[in-house]
Amino acid sequence: MELDEKAVYIVDDDEAVRKALTRSLEQRGYSVRTYASAEDFLGSYQHAAPGCLVLDVRMPGINGLELQEILAEKNIPLPIIFITGHGDIPMSVRAMKSGAVDFLEKPYPVEMLVERIDSALGAATELHESALQSAHINECFEQLTPREKDVMTRLVAGAADTSNKVIARELEISHRTVDDHRARVMAKMQARSLAELVQMAKICGIYQP
Repeated sequence: MELDEKAVYIVDDDEAVRKALTRSLEQRGYSVRTYASAEDFLGSYQHAAPGCLVLDVRMPGINGLELQEILAEKNIPLPIIFITGHGDIPMSVRAMKSGAVDFLEKPYPVEMLVERIDSALGAATELHESALQSAHINECFEQLTPREKDVMTRLVAGAADTSNKVIARELEISHRTVDDHRARVMAKMQARSLAELVQMAKICGIYQP
């Protein structure tokens, strides 16, 4: 694992905690960046590479659970490890149900945190690659014309059971025009098969099985 290419982001309003964690993690070869608040993190975070977030729960302003929700809304694929000195069961359940990697209560052994970080970074690469792929698919979808989107929607809705003749009748256009639109949809979406186009449509939000 190339840890120098994967950052650990620490968001905690306690400066002593930030300094102690930074020292411990950098000694183990991690690339560490710290923030005193969720607002500071959101204002400077650039998700160009995989990483994980070590996040305090209780902070002034936006708290840790609220930051988790914001990152989910923004589709930022950043695994989160919560740390807190005032945790409770409902809080930890909420965090884990929302996708947190773990929820550690202070004090905790540093080696336990390191173990969780390694696990999070392992997942981060896969999440990051998936997010990049989804972004690319959505960019391709936005290149389609409104009519091409209509054709794609009908193609994936019926999959193999939807013929070009049926689509032509529904859209009140010629069979040949549907053929042309279908070919352009496949080319612009870079889809190698109708099955692959269906998977892309799920990511674009135009098909729910």
